[in-house]
Amino acid sequence: MTVEIRKPILVAGVGLTFALWLWNSLHHSLAEIGEWATLGTIALGGGFWWYKQNQSDQQISELLLQPLQPEDIEKALAEVNQIVSSIETEAPTLDIVNLKQKINQLPEHLKRQELQFVVTGSKNVGKTSLKQILENQANEQKIDWVETKALLSDAELLEEEVREIALAADLVFFVVASDLTESQWQILQQLVKSRQRVLLVFNKQDQYALEERIYIQQQIQQRVAKIIPSTDLFAIAAVPNPIKVRQQQEDGSTKEWLETQPPEINDLVDRLTTILNEEKEQLIASTTWREAIQLKQQAKEILNQIRRDRSLPIIEQYQWIAAATAFANPVAALDLLATAAVNTQMLVDLSGIYQQKFSLSQAQNAAGILGKLMVQLGLVELSTNAIAGLLKTNAWTYVAGSAVQGVSAAYLTRIAGLSVIEYLQEQEINLEDTNGINLEKLTNKLQQVFQQNQRTAFLQNFVKQTVNRLSGELSPSA
Repeated sequence: MTVEIRKPILVAGVGLTFALWLWNSLHHSLAEIGEWATLGTIALGGGFWWYKQNQSDQQISELLLQPLQPEDIEKALAEVNQIVSSIETEAPTLDIVNLKQKINQLPEHLKRQELQFVVTGSKNVGKTSLKQILENQANEQKIDWVETKALLSDAELLEEEVREIALAADLVFFVVASDLTESQWQILQQLVKSRQRVLLVFNKQDQYALEERIYIQQQIQQRVAKIIPSTDLFAIAAVPNPIKVRQQQEDGSTKEWLETQPPEINDLVDRLTTILNEEKEQLIASTTWREAIQLKQQAKEILNQIRRDRSLPIIEQYQWIAAATAFANPVAALDLLATAAVNTQMLVDLSGIYQQKFSLSQAQNAAGILGKLMVQLGLVELSTNAIAGLLKTNAWTYVAGSAVQGVSAAYLTRIAGLSVIEYLQEQEINLEDTNGINLEKLTNKLQQVFQQNQRTAFLQNFVKQTVNRLSGELSPSA
């Protein structure tokens, strides 16, 4: 196997590895220094990437409750157009006419007059009755009223469909008939995070005793205080239980009947009237913004696929370079140093594809963090043990010894590359700050990619493919 190396980082890093090996052959005591250098290389610069970690359980900021400004919509439109421009530059033959048409229609959506309101909630919370009453109350307004199917059903596809309908609306009436469950709370947070205007409605309050009713209202209010203002919380009875009426007749007999009660929704209707009079333009603007964000995500998925197709051959190129370098290097302690050099150059190339060009120092830091994470998560030991076990089935490769290092280096380089592109494709294009990395997110991507590539069938095929390449190193023609 012949590999042509033209990258200066790669040449310097691999050259340093073999220089250390040569020096080590004269002074065995330097093996310990080599190991120390390896650990130092992995840790180098790690602190620069740590300072901007995001907490895993972030609460929704009250800033999300602030109304969208015109510049927010302009920014979203500019971002989606920027991604489309990148697609046209990087894949000029790709047909994205439909996507561009939807994007071009967004400014017109800001001028529409008809609103769409959605009534949603779990089963048996009174969605249908509430929708009918509100529809009659606001019959003079241009409103398309939609009732979704029940949330929290067993069908995941249905659940996603309901959420999409809710996010596409201008206003959502989220109906509950008791205190919020954890699942309802999660859905409610997702809607508010997407800057959806929500009126939270506690229906069927008449079915509870006064003390219970007050307690449930307080529990709901405390739970949602940071994401929904108290002015958008309502306790109602859309269809109150009928009252038994008893009337004494002239003949001394008693007549009884059930008397239907009017809906107890006055506060909700008043709030709806205020919103229609004062916030119509804001509702439409927020919906248009969400449409822009959704189209941006669609465009980004297209662009990410284009860039992934360009990145995979690069990852394969460097995994074979890493395999050849580790296979030819008899000092196991220096394998990781060589792999770090390979990974550094690979990260520079991959970051360029994703328009987040890493400098040399940034690539070194990222490669060091990846190496450190692999050690901390036990991925190096797990992969090496698995590969060694598979190589035992081939007498030549197992006796060769260095084949284990070669295959492991190729495998870990591939895992590093795939993790980085998974990470980069979720980042914004042209990040304002390229000096930081979300360590938590990178760790999650590394774990996910490792698990996806730990399947026995994949490993067996990968080992076989790598062995076939390494075998060429000892063939006469190599």
